[in-house]
Amino acid sequence: MTAIGMHVLLIHLSGTPLYAAEIANSLLKLGNEVDALVAERNVDENYFNEDISISTVGISSNKETLLRSLSPLTYYRLLKEIKTIDPDVIHITQGFFWLNPVLPFLTSYSLVFTDHEPEETNDVTFYDRTQLYTWSKHHMRSVADSIIVHGEYLKSVLMSKKIPEDKIKALDHGTYRYYRQFDSRQDKDKNELNILFFGLIADYKGIDVFGEAIPAIMENCPRATVTIAGGGDIEKYLSDEVVSLDSVRIYDEFIPDNQVGQLFRQADVVVLPYKSGSQSGVLTIAYEYRTPVVVTDVGGLPEVVDNGETGYVVPPNDSDALASSILDVIKYPEKKQQMERKINEKVESELSWDIICEELVEHYNSLLRG
Repeated sequence: MTAIGMHVLLIHLSGTPLYAAEIANSLLKLGNEVDALVAERNVDENYFNEDISISTVGISSNKETLLRSLSPLTYYRLLKEIKTIDPDVIHITQGFFWLNPVLPFLTSYSLVFTDHEPEETNDVTFYDRTQLYTWSKHHMRSVADSIIVHGEYLKSVLMSKKIPEDKIKALDHGTYRYYRQFDSRQDKDKNELNILFFGLIADYKGIDVFGEAIPAIMENCPRATVTIAGGGDIEKYLSDEVVSLDSVRIYDEFIPDNQVGQLFRQADVVVLPYKSGSQSGVLTIAYEYRTPVVVTDVGGLPEVVDNGETGYVVPPNDSDALASSILDVIKYPEKKQQMERKINEKVESELSWDIICEELVEHYNSLLRG
Protein backbone atom coordinates (compact mmCIF):
# COMPACT_ATOMS: atom_id res chain seq x y z
CA MET A 1 0.00 0.00 0.00
CA THR A 2 1.49 3.38 -0.98
CA ALA A 3 1.26 6.58 1.02
CA ILE A 4 -1.79 7.63 -0.97
CA GLY A 5 -4.59 5.89 -2.80
CA MET A 6 -6.28 4.03 0.03
CA HIS A 7 -10.02 3.91 0.71
CA VAL A 8 -11.08 5.52 3.99
CA LEU A 9 -14.50 5.49 5.63
CA LEU A 10 -15.11 8.25 8.18
CA ILE A 11 -17.97 7.58 10.60
CA HIS A 12 -19.43 10.55 12.48
CA LEU A 13 -22.69 9.73 14.24
CA SER A 14 -23.05 12.40 16.93
CA GLY A 15 -22.90 16.17 16.57
CA THR A 16 -22.01 18.32 13.59
CA PRO A 17 -19.73 16.33 11.23
CA LEU A 18 -17.50 19.32 10.50
CA TYR A 19 -14.46 17.65 12.05
CA ALA A 20 -14.95 14.60 9.82
CA ALA A 21 -15.44 16.84 6.79
CA GLU A 22 -12.18 18.70 7.33
CA ILE A 23 -10.31 15.39 7.45
CA ALA A 24 -12.27 13.95 4.53
CA ASN A 25 -11.61 16.94 2.30
CA SER A 26 -7.87 16.83 2.96
CA LEU A 27 -7.67 13.05 2.54
CA LEU A 28 -9.39 13.42 -0.84
CA LYS A 29 -6.96 16.17 -1.82
CA LEU A 30 -4.10 13.79 -1.05
CA GLY A 31 -5.44 11.29 -3.57
CA ASN A 32 -7.46 8.91 -1.41
CA GLU A 33 -10.96 7.59 -1.93
CA VAL A 34 -13.17 8.83 0.89
CA ASP A 35 -16.64 7.87 2.11
CA ALA A 36 -18.49 9.45 5.03
CA LEU A 37 -21.21 7.87 7.15
CA VAL A 38 -23.06 10.48 9.19
CA ALA A 39 -26.18 10.87 11.30
CA GLU A 40 -29.31 11.75 9.36
CA ARG A 41 -30.13 14.71 11.62
CA ASN A 42 -26.69 16.29 11.26
CA VAL A 43 -25.86 15.76 7.61
CA ASP A 44 -24.94 18.83 5.59
CA GLU A 45 -23.43 18.09 2.20
CA ASN A 46 -21.98 21.62 2.11
CA TYR A 47 -19.37 20.41 4.60
CA PHE A 48 -17.96 17.85 2.19
CA ASN A 49 -16.27 18.01 -1.19
CA GLU A 50 -18.69 16.88 -3.90
CA ASP A 51 -16.43 13.92 -4.75
CA ILE A 52 -16.90 12.42 -1.28
CA SER A 53 -19.64 9.81 -1.09
CA ILE A 54 -21.97 10.50 1.85
CA SER A 55 -24.29 7.94 3.42
CA THR A 56 -26.65 8.56 6.32
CA VAL A 57 -27.66 6.59 9.37
CA GLY A 58 -31.22 6.97 10.72
CA ILE A 59 -30.27 8.93 13.83
CA SER A 60 -32.86 11.71 13.80
CA SER A 61 -35.11 12.89 16.62
CA ASN A 62 -34.38 11.54 20.09
CA LYS A 63 -37.65 9.56 20.15
CA GLU A 64 -37.16 7.98 16.72
CA THR A 65 -33.52 7.20 17.51
CA LEU A 66 -34.51 5.46 20.73
CA LEU A 67 -37.19 3.40 18.98
CA ARG A 68 -34.83 2.41 16.16
CA SER A 69 -32.19 1.38 18.68
CA LEU A 70 -34.55 -1.39 19.84
CA SER A 71 -34.72 -2.98 16.39
CA PRO A 72 -32.11 -5.54 15.24
CA LEU A 73 -32.67 -4.23 11.70
CA THR A 74 -30.96 -0.99 12.69
CA TYR A 75 -27.68 -2.77 13.38
CA TYR A 76 -28.01 -5.09 10.40
CA ARG A 77 -28.46 -2.12 8.05
CA LEU A 78 -25.53 -0.25 9.59
CA LEU A 79 -23.27 -3.28 9.22
CA LYS A 80 -24.44 -3.88 5.66
CA GLU A 81 -23.75 -0.26 4.73
CA ILE A 82 -20.20 -0.45 6.06
CA LYS A 83 -19.55 -3.82 4.38
CA THR A 84 -20.89 -2.46 1.09
CA ILE A 85 -18.52 0.50 1.26
CA ASP A 86 -15.72 -1.97 2.11
CA PRO A 87 -12.92 0.50 2.93
CA ASP A 88 -9.29 -0.17 3.81
CA VAL A 89 -9.56 1.91 6.98
CA ILE A 90 -12.53 2.80 9.18
CA HIS A 91 -11.99 5.98 11.18
CA ILE A 92 -14.65 6.71 13.80
CA THR A 93 -14.41 10.48 14.18
CA GLN A 94 -17.42 10.63 16.52
CA GLY A 95 -19.06 7.50 17.85
CA PHE A 96 -22.56 6.54 18.94
CA PHE A 97 -23.79 3.44 20.77
CA TRP A 98 -25.34 2.04 17.58
CA LEU A 99 -21.82 1.23 16.44
CA ASN A 100 -20.85 -0.95 19.38
CA PRO A 101 -22.89 -4.09 18.47
CA VAL A 102 -21.51 -3.83 14.93
CA LEU A 103 -17.81 -3.51 15.79
CA PRO A 104 -17.18 -7.23 16.48
CA PHE A 105 -18.07 -7.91 12.83
CA LEU A 106 -15.54 -5.38 11.49
CA THR A 107 -12.32 -6.97 12.71
CA SER A 108 -11.04 -7.45 9.15
CA TYR A 109 -10.69 -3.67 8.81
CA SER A 110 -8.13 -1.36 10.38
CA LEU A 111 -10.12 0.59 12.95
CA VAL A 112 -9.18 4.10 14.16
CA PHE A 113 -11.08 6.04 16.82
CA THR A 114 -10.74 9.76 17.63
CA ASP A 115 -11.21 10.35 21.35
CA HIS A 116 -12.10 14.03 21.70
CA GLU A 117 -12.76 13.99 25.45
CA PRO A 118 -10.65 11.35 27.22
CA GLU A 119 -11.22 12.93 30.64
CA GLU A 120 -15.02 12.55 30.36
CA THR A 121 -15.54 15.39 32.83
CA ASN A 122 -16.65 18.22 30.53
CA ASP A 123 -19.41 16.60 28.49
CA VAL A 124 -22.44 18.86 28.27
CA THR A 125 -25.21 16.96 26.43
CA PHE A 126 -27.58 14.57 28.16
CA TYR A 127 -26.27 11.58 26.18
CA ASP A 128 -22.66 12.46 27.02
CA ARG A 129 -23.46 12.18 30.73
CA THR A 130 -25.06 8.73 30.57
CA GLN A 131 -23.51 5.40 31.51
CA LEU A 132 -24.39 4.20 28.01
CA TYR A 133 -22.11 6.85 26.53
CA THR A 134 -19.30 5.92 28.92
CA TRP A 135 -19.62 2.23 28.10
CA SER A 136 -19.77 2.94 24.37
CA LYS A 137 -16.61 5.03 24.43
CA HIS A 138 -14.68 2.55 26.58
CA HIS A 139 -15.66 -0.28 24.25
CA MET A 140 -14.51 1.67 21.18
CA ARG A 141 -11.17 2.35 22.85
CA SER A 142 -10.73 -1.34 23.57
CA VAL A 143 -11.49 -2.62 20.06
CA ALA A 144 -9.79 0.16 18.07
CA ASP A 145 -6.41 -0.60 16.53
CA SER A 146 -5.42 3.00 17.19
CA ILE A 147 -6.79 5.99 19.11
CA ILE A 148 -6.28 9.52 17.82
CA VAL A 149 -6.05 12.40 20.29
CA HIS A 150 -5.23 16.03 19.67
CA GLY A 151 -2.32 16.81 21.95
CA GLU A 152 0.20 15.27 24.30
CA TYR A 153 -1.91 16.15 27.35
CA LEU A 154 -4.81 14.04 26.08
CA LYS A 155 -2.40 11.23 25.28
CA SER A 156 -1.23 11.28 28.88
CA VAL A 157 -4.84 11.11 30.07
CA LEU A 158 -5.44 7.93 28.07
CA MET A 159 -2.19 6.43 29.30
CA SER A 160 -3.33 7.10 32.87
CA LYS A 161 -6.34 4.91 32.02
CA LYS A 162 -3.94 2.03 31.22
CA ILE A 163 -4.21 2.35 27.46
CA PRO A 164 -0.86 1.36 25.90
CA GLU A 165 1.21 4.24 24.59
CA ASP A 166 1.81 2.55 21.24
CA LYS A 167 -1.95 2.44 20.66
CA ILE A 168 -2.30 6.24 20.95
CA LYS A 169 -1.43 8.69 18.17
CA ALA A 170 -1.26 12.40 19.04
CA LEU A 171 -1.94 14.79 16.17
CA ASP A 172 -2.48 18.53 15.95
CA HIS A 173 -6.07 19.73 15.49
CA GLY A 174 -6.40 21.77 12.32
CA THR A 175 -8.43 24.94 11.95
CA TYR A 176 -12.02 24.94 10.75
CA ARG A 177 -11.91 26.37 7.22
CA TYR A 178 -15.58 25.81 6.53
CA TYR A 179 -17.02 28.96 8.13
CA ARG A 180 -15.30 31.25 5.65
CA GLN A 181 -17.69 29.99 2.97
CA PHE A 182 -20.57 31.77 4.73
CA ASP A 183 -18.74 34.85 5.94
CA SER A 184 -20.57 37.93 4.66
CA ARG A 185 -17.26 39.83 4.97
CA GLN A 186 -18.90 43.00 6.20
CA ASP A 187 -16.39 45.66 7.16
CA LYS A 188 -15.25 45.54 10.76
CA ASP A 189 -16.29 48.43 12.98
CA LYS A 190 -12.93 50.13 13.56
CA ASN A 191 -14.36 52.14 16.47
CA GLU A 192 -14.75 48.95 18.50
CA LEU A 193 -12.24 46.65 20.12
CA ASN A 194 -14.27 43.49 20.38
CA ILE A 195 -13.75 40.62 22.83
CA LEU A 196 -15.55 37.41 21.86
CA PHE A 197 -16.65 34.47 23.99
CA PHE A 198 -18.23 31.81 21.78
CA GLY A 199 -19.65 28.36 22.35
CA LEU A 200 -22.12 26.19 24.20
CA ILE A 201 -22.68 27.50 27.72
CA ALA A 202 -21.60 25.24 30.59
CA ASP A 203 -20.29 25.65 34.13
CA TYR A 204 -16.73 24.67 33.23
CA LYS A 205 -16.46 27.38 30.56
CA GLY A 206 -15.67 30.05 33.20
CA ILE A 207 -18.10 32.72 31.97
CA ASP A 208 -18.52 33.91 35.55
CA VAL A 209 -14.76 34.55 35.76
CA PHE A 210 -14.90 36.44 32.47
CA GLY A 211 -17.84 38.44 33.85
CA GLU A 212 -15.74 39.46 36.85
CA ALA A 213 -13.02 40.69 34.46
CA ILE A 214 -15.30 42.81 32.27
CA PRO A 215 -15.59 45.94 34.52
CA ALA A 216 -11.79 46.26 34.74
CA ILE A 217 -11.51 45.86 30.98
CA MET A 218 -14.09 48.60 30.35
CA GLU A 219 -12.48 50.93 32.86
CA ASN A 220 -9.08 50.63 31.19
CA CYS A 221 -10.31 50.55 27.60
CA PRO A 222 -13.58 52.46 27.01
CA ARG A 223 -13.63 51.40 23.32
CA ALA A 224 -13.89 47.74 24.29
CA THR A 225 -17.04 45.77 23.54
CA VAL A 226 -17.90 42.23 24.57
CA THR A 227 -19.82 39.63 22.58
CA ILE A 228 -20.97 36.46 24.34
CA ALA A 229 -22.64 34.02 21.96
CA GLY A 230 -23.82 30.47 22.49
CA GLY A 231 -26.70 28.26 23.49
CA GLY A 232 -27.53 28.28 27.20
CA ASP A 233 -28.42 30.55 30.09
CA ILE A 234 -25.59 33.09 29.82
CA GLU A 235 -27.02 35.71 32.16
CA LYS A 236 -27.00 33.44 35.21
CA TYR A 237 -23.20 33.62 35.14
CA LEU A 238 -23.03 37.43 34.92
CA SER A 239 -23.81 40.22 37.38
CA ASP A 240 -26.70 42.59 36.69
CA GLU A 241 -24.11 45.35 36.29
CA VAL A 242 -22.39 43.53 33.42
CA VAL A 243 -25.63 42.44 31.74
CA SER A 244 -26.88 46.05 31.71
CA LEU A 245 -23.79 47.47 29.98
CA ASP A 246 -24.42 48.81 26.47
CA SER A 247 -21.00 47.52 25.45
CA VAL A 248 -21.95 43.90 26.27
CA ARG A 249 -23.90 42.00 23.62
CA ILE A 250 -25.43 38.67 24.58
CA TYR A 251 -26.74 36.08 22.11
CA ASP A 252 -28.01 33.21 24.25
CA GLU A 253 -28.94 30.92 21.39
CA PHE A 254 -27.44 28.47 18.95
CA ILE A 255 -25.47 30.40 16.32
CA PRO A 256 -26.09 29.10 12.77
CA ASP A 257 -23.13 28.45 10.48
CA ASN A 258 -23.80 31.49 8.32
CA GLN A 259 -23.34 33.81 11.32
CA VAL A 260 -20.28 32.24 12.95
CA GLY A 261 -17.70 33.75 10.62
CA GLN A 262 -19.01 37.26 11.11
CA LEU A 263 -18.61 37.02 14.89
CA PHE A 264 -15.01 35.84 14.64
CA ARG A 265 -14.02 38.32 11.96
CA GLN A 266 -15.32 41.20 14.06
CA ALA A 267 -13.38 40.00 17.12
CA ASP A 268 -10.02 41.46 18.14
CA VAL A 269 -9.44 38.73 20.70
CA VAL A 270 -11.21 35.47 21.54
CA VAL A 271 -11.35 34.47 25.20
CA LEU A 272 -11.55 30.92 26.57
CA PRO A 273 -11.64 31.35 30.38
CA TYR A 274 -12.26 27.65 31.03
CA LYS A 275 -12.03 26.19 34.54
CA SER A 276 -11.36 22.76 33.07
CA GLY A 277 -11.31 21.28 29.62
CA SER A 278 -9.48 19.05 27.18
CA GLN A 279 -9.38 20.99 23.92
CA SER A 280 -11.48 23.51 22.04
CA GLY A 281 -12.79 23.85 18.51
CA VAL A 282 -13.45 27.53 19.30
CA LEU A 283 -9.72 28.15 19.48
CA THR A 284 -9.20 26.66 16.02
CA ILE A 285 -11.92 28.89 14.53
CA ALA A 286 -10.23 31.92 16.09
CA TYR A 287 -6.94 30.88 14.51
CA GLU A 288 -8.61 30.41 11.14
CA TYR A 289 -9.50 34.12 11.35
CA ARG A 290 -5.97 34.92 12.58
CA THR A 291 -7.41 36.24 15.84
CA PRO A 292 -5.32 36.18 19.04
CA VAL A 293 -6.69 34.20 21.97
CA VAL A 294 -6.53 34.34 25.75
CA VAL A 295 -6.93 30.87 27.27
CA THR A 296 -6.55 29.34 30.69
CA ASP A 297 -3.92 26.82 31.65
CA VAL A 298 -6.19 23.77 31.60
CA GLY A 299 -6.12 20.52 29.66
CA GLY A 300 -4.55 20.69 26.23
CA LEU A 301 -5.27 24.38 25.60
CA PRO A 302 -1.72 25.62 26.43
CA GLU A 303 -0.26 23.25 23.81
CA VAL A 304 -1.99 25.17 21.03
CA VAL A 305 -1.07 28.68 22.23
CA ASP A 306 2.43 30.04 21.90
CA ASN A 307 2.30 32.21 25.00
CA GLY A 308 2.99 35.84 24.15
CA GLU A 309 3.08 35.09 20.40
CA THR A 310 -0.31 33.74 19.28
CA GLY A 311 -2.11 34.71 22.48
CA TYR A 312 -1.79 34.38 26.23
CA VAL A 313 -2.14 31.56 28.72
CA VAL A 314 -3.39 32.59 32.17
CA PRO A 315 -4.26 30.68 35.35
CA PRO A 316 -7.87 29.48 35.61
CA ASN A 317 -10.25 31.34 37.96
CA ASP A 318 -8.06 34.47 37.87
CA SER A 319 -10.15 37.38 36.59
CA ASP A 320 -7.33 39.90 37.11
CA ALA A 321 -4.88 37.94 34.97
CA LEU A 322 -7.60 37.40 32.38
CA ALA A 323 -8.41 41.12 32.17
CA SER A 324 -4.72 42.09 32.00
CA SER A 325 -3.98 39.75 29.10
CA ILE A 326 -7.08 40.77 27.16
CA LEU A 327 -6.11 44.42 27.56
CA ASP A 328 -2.58 43.66 26.40
CA VAL A 329 -3.98 42.42 23.12
CA ILE A 330 -6.61 45.05 22.37
CA LYS A 331 -4.77 48.19 23.59
CA TYR A 332 -1.57 47.68 21.63
CA PRO A 333 -2.17 47.41 17.86
CA GLU A 334 1.41 46.55 16.99
CA LYS A 335 1.42 43.67 19.45
CA LYS A 336 -1.86 42.39 18.05
CA GLN A 337 -0.52 42.57 14.49
CA GLN A 338 2.56 40.61 15.50
CA MET A 339 0.31 37.95 17.00
CA GLU A 340 -1.77 37.79 13.83
CA ARG A 341 1.36 37.16 11.78
CA LYS A 342 2.50 34.41 14.14
CA ILE A 343 -0.96 32.80 13.99
CA ASN A 344 -0.84 32.85 10.21
CA GLU A 345 2.51 31.05 10.26
CA LYS A 346 1.10 28.47 12.65
CA VAL A 347 -2.07 27.91 10.60
CA GLU A 348 -0.14 27.52 7.34
CA SER A 349 2.14 24.89 8.86
CA GLU A 350 1.33 22.81 11.93
CA LEU A 351 -2.43 23.51 11.97
CA SER A 352 -3.05 22.85 8.27
CA TRP A 353 -5.37 19.88 7.80
CA ASP A 354 -3.55 19.03 4.57
CA ILE A 355 -0.27 18.65 6.48
CA ILE A 356 -1.91 16.88 9.43
CA CYS A 357 -3.60 14.42 7.08
CA GLU A 358 -0.30 13.54 5.43
CA GLU A 359 0.78 12.27 8.84
CA LEU A 360 -2.61 10.63 9.35
CA VAL A 361 -2.29 8.74 6.06
CA GLU A 362 1.14 7.50 7.10
CA HIS A 363 -0.42 6.30 10.33
CA TYR A 364 -3.22 4.52 8.44
CA ASN A 365 -0.56 2.81 6.35
CA SER A 366 1.34 1.65 9.39
CA LEU A 367 -1.83 -0.05 10.61
CA LEU A 368 -2.44 -1.68 7.23
CA ARG A 369 1.12 -3.00 7.21
CA GLY A 370 0.39 -4.56 10.60
